[in-house]
Formats: sequence, C-alpha cells, structure tokens
Amino acid sequence: MGLTDATPFETALQDCGVPPGEKATGGMKKNYTESVSHAFSEVCAHQLQAAGITRAQVPARGRDRQFMGGLGPKGVDVYVADEKHGLLLSSGTKGLLFDVRKNLLNRFRDMVAEALELHMRFPYAVCGHVFFVNAEAKQTEARLHGTVLRRIVVLLEGVSGRRVPADPAEVYEQLALVPVDLATGRVEISPVDVPEALRLRSYFDRMLQSFEQRNPFYGP
Repeated sequence: MGLTDATPFETALQDCGVPPGEKATGGMKKNYTESVSHAFSEVCAHQLQAAGITRAQVPARGRDRQFMGGLGPKGVDVYVADEKHGLLLSSGTKGLLFDVRKNLLNRFRDMVAEALELHMRFPYAVCGHVFFVNAEAKQTEARLHGTVLRRIVVLLEGVSGRRVPADPAEVYEQLALVPVDLATGRVEISPVDVPEALRLRSYFDRMLQSFEQRNPFYGP
C-alpha cells in the first residue's frame, strides 16, 4: 500500500518554524536543515512501525544513537537493534535545502560513508536513507544530467539496491529522494521526476520487505 499522505512530514516541516532566507548565515541554514532532519527522523520511525517494523525507534537521548562502525563510532537516526544481534536496521535522514548544487557531492559522500561504515561492522544490517532536497533542484541546471534533481537521482541509483550481505558495503538496501518546497511547505512523497524505487511513498514498505528477507526468523 505504501505511504499515502505527506501530512506527517509536512506537519514536521511546519513545526521547524520559518526557514531562513537566502541572506541568512550559514549557521542558521545548517541549524534549520538539521532541525528538519531530526523532525523527519521521528516521522520515519513512526512510519516504519506502522509498516510492520514495530521495534524501529529513535534515540531516547540525544540526537543519534552511536554504534561502532567499521572505522569508529557512527551515529544513526532510526534503528532496530538488540543485544544478541547488534544493529539490524538503520534509516538515516540527510538533507540539502540551501546551496544544493554547491554542497551535493560532499553530502553524498557523507551518506555513502555511513552505509560503508555500518555494513563493514554489521554486514547483515538493512540500511536505508531518506535524502530530502530543496524542490528548486528540479529547475536548477546541472552540467551533468540536465538538472540537479536528475543528477541526484543518478547518484542515488548507483548506491541503492543492496540485496545480499556480500554486495558492496557502501550500497544501501533502500533509498528515498524527497523534494521539499520551503515556500509552500509541501513535501513530495511521489514526485514524477523520481523513479518509483526512490520514492518516499514506497520507502517504508520496501524497508520492511528488505528487513523480512534478511531476517526471516526475527519476531516483532
């Protein structure tokens, strides 16, 4: 069935307050983007629970939960873990709402590094990520692939679809690309510019499918 309503994400966006203008400082823009990331993580945890991953949770204290990755401690936003198995599932949230074209590759590298470190330590873990981006990326021209949004689609398709633990560690099991319109407060869960395998609408059901395939004997 999938996610049918963007309201929980749009409400979370609204709760973050008025977005800073273009003339705001870099610190203000960073703080706002991080606030949206944390708010979206809360919603993602609830949506994963509703999809059937009932033990999905956000950290009880602080902004993230630390797990020992392949190269050191790594924070995760939403996770399933226990003492017997360690990390079983993570769902990260990262975004670019300002200076998207300028900062895209750095943010993409950060996201890939997260999957790499977690899978190095927990090769059986199901790792997903929600990547939200300013909807202006649809119209912003890019030297490669025409627009910035199309550039992001190509990048994400290259690191999505990890099927078995032997697949490359830097590849995610599932990803979602989410355009966010700061002017209207609209969050697009099924944008026509994004292929179905990267839409937020199906992300939570896809995460459930990957989780059940990887952990067929793990109870609720």
